[in-house]
Amino acid sequence: MKKSTLLLGFLFTVVIYAAVFYSGVIEYYDLKIYDYTYKAAELYDKETQAPVVIIDVDEKSLAALGQWPWSRVILANLVKTIASQKPASIGFDIIFPEHDKTSPKEMLSFYDKYFSTKIKIDGLPDALMDNDKLFAQILKETKTVLPVYLSNKIHPNGRCFIPQNNILPSSSSQKYIEASYMLCNIRELQKEAFSIGFINSQRDADGIFRRTSLFIKYHDRVIPSLGLATLSSVDRLSVADDKISVLGQSFHMGKNAEVLLDFHNTKDYRVLSAVDVLSGHTDLTKLKGKFVLIGTSAVGLHDRYMISASRTIPGVFVHAALIDNIMNDTLKYQPELLKKVSFFVSMLLSFLLVYLLIERDYLKLFILFSSAIVIEYFLGVYYLDRNVYISSGYFLIPFGIYFFIVNVIVIIIDYKDRQKFIQDLVKAHSATLDNMALVAETRDTDTGAHILRTKNYIALLVDHMHTNKMCKDKLTKNFRDLMFRAAPLHDIGKVGIPDKILQKPGKLTEEEFEIMKTHTTLGKNILEHAIEGNEENEFLKIAYNIAYYHHEKWDGSGYPVGLKKEEIPLEARLMAVSDVYDALISKRCYKEGFSYEEAEKIIIEGKGTHFDPVLIDIFIEIKEKFKEIAERITE
Repeated sequence: MKKSTLLLGFLFTVVIYAAVFYSGVIEYYDLKIYDYTYKAAELYDKETQAPVVIIDVDEKSLAALGQWPWSRVILANLVKTIASQKPASIGFDIIFPEHDKTSPKEMLSFYDKYFSTKIKIDGLPDALMDNDKLFAQILKETKTVLPVYLSNKIHPNGRCFIPQNNILPSSSSQKYIEASYMLCNIRELQKEAFSIGFINSQRDADGIFRRTSLFIKYHDRVIPSLGLATLSSVDRLSVADDKISVLGQSFHMGKNAEVLLDFHNTKDYRVLSAVDVLSGHTDLTKLKGKFVLIGTSAVGLHDRYMISASRTIPGVFVHAALIDNIMNDTLKYQPELLKKVSFFVSMLLSFLLVYLLIERDYLKLFILFSSAIVIEYFLGVYYLDRNVYISSGYFLIPFGIYFFIVNVIVIIIDYKDRQKFIQDLVKAHSATLDNMALVAETRDTDTGAHILRTKNYIALLVDHMHTNKMCKDKLTKNFRDLMFRAAPLHDIGKVGIPDKILQKPGKLTEEEFEIMKTHTTLGKNILEHAIEGNEENEFLKIAYNIAYYHHEKWDGSGYPVGLKKEEIPLEARLMAVSDVYDALISKRCYKEGFSYEEAEKIIIEGKGTHFDPVLIDIFIEIKEKFKEIAERITE
């Protein structure tokens, strides 16, 4: 039996894991766990150098130099100024897919095309007629990398020129994302650039930017990212399977040549305003030996990325982060194999959870889960500090979901066990109470049938009242059940009445009757002791009211207190009708039993004097059911 249960549990585990895996929930929350682990790993930040300087076409520059795009003459002057400081390399995060419309050559063409007007520009040398040629000449003289955008959507500039320096080695075992089209710079510029690099970005499923591809395959060429192309303009890349080396630094890449960027230190990057560089209002010696990236942070140009912690950065910072990460050995990657390993280990531990669940060893089950979570957390932080994300989400998400399901199963099992225990306890409790009551009753009636009948009479009355929505606040199902269980204790006090009085065959004397009446007080005292320390126990309260007050009468002539009308607890009023009816029809040592008709008549005549009038009205409606109970449960 246990083996089949275990096998079923293992099969259930496989089904749950398959459902979780194919739902996509793991991949989504793995990103969130990476962010959390990434934040925790900040505690171990390394000392880093800033190899990148960003030249920012910011709001200040746009205000000073006019509308965007600027004349290529301005950009040529910017690159020439930067190059004079001997940087390691220059990279542009701005694509130039069209000719410069501010070129004199273009202006002549514009007026001729749109206004059929031939304008003249006198005194301008031919060398200054084409701004694009001026810019291209500066690019040729400097080590500058231009950006391109790769995609599978058609771009209007057709097949693009690929510089000779973009013939890069490719790994035979590595698969790259492929693109059929390229948005590139005009041929004059791209031909003179040292190399090109793509600026594509791919946000994760939650819209956050965390990773970038290092290479994209374009037809028969492998194009590097802008940051990587900027580095390779100084030192040739070495690519072997998933490992890359450049400038003495080695690092790994994951699926689709992806790496995870570390944005910890973006706030520390040196940023110079483009207009300050052009005007000489900044220390240009800071550019020497640095990788210089020209980009824009201007809000109106919409080049921004959302990264973790709800931070946004300009696009140029993405390429700066890549260069910075490589040079400072903080670039991270996510091995595809570790996703499978994490998922497989998670499933194995879940099998162990199933075994512990079947063994009912809940403490070890909890210890196993807690230990696994803690170990995975510290392993995640440890390896991320060493630039490897071990895909903790592929372990934690299915394991956590499965643990939740196991907990639900444990709760259900525990609930059923507890319910069974309570039911068994209630049965044992009821049997004990019935036997206690029977001890008292048999000394008086020589039978336990009285107990059973009175319980059922009360249930009959309460059910009728409940059906007719009478005393709704009081007559709950719980009250009905407690009444049914407490009814046998109505004469528990008779254990303290002498046999000579209880079993006297004739009428009791006045003195004997006074002793007999004390059974209500004796019952009250017994239950009062039980209530001590159990003041909230509703069952004992109901039993107390029944035992103490069931001989009270509606008109106040009853005993032991002389309560009247609603002063008498409802449970005692119900017991009074049931007890008297059964006493009337039952044969005792001192009397013969009355007929059903005579008993019914006496009960009805007691309306408003002995009994609650409402209960007697109910009795009149259901008296035949009283008779059925009496005939079914005999001596």
